[in-house]
Amino acid sequence: MKICLIASLFVAGLAAPCWAKEPACNGPEFQTFRTDFESAANANDKTRIVKLISFPVEYWSAEGKHDVQSGPVKSEAEFLQRYDTLFTPAMRKHLHTAKLLSLPDGRCALTWHDTNSEFTFEFRYAPESGFRAIGYEVGAY
Repeated sequence: MKICLIASLFVAGLAAPCWAKEPACNGPEFQTFRTDFESAANANDKTRIVKLISFPVEYWSAEGKHDVQSGPVKSEAEFLQRYDTLFTPAMRKHLHTAKLLSLPDGRCALTWHDTNSEFTFEFRYAPESGFRAIGYEVGAY
């Protein structure tokens, strides 16, 4: 009887994370992540920023002289090599006032606009690492 009870508790303990609900975008876990992300951005701390991004990144927009190019970023090393074009002062400036949105599939976004464009960081929660940036997009507004 004791063995069955212990085995049941063990199995239930392993299964519990499958039933656990992911943290919400408006919850304390994302707020803590956002504070850390903004702090790293404000300090222009490249090392901290790359640790808050989930690599490989499928899409990341980079602006250059009125032209936006989007593409993947395969690794932390590639991001750091292209850091000045991938994580600009304008991006860092707007993070603090960016509007938080809850997206489908549990994703979160921080977004802001200017006259012609919309800028969006997207984030996803992973149980083993918490929230991480999964992309940055610039699109027409």
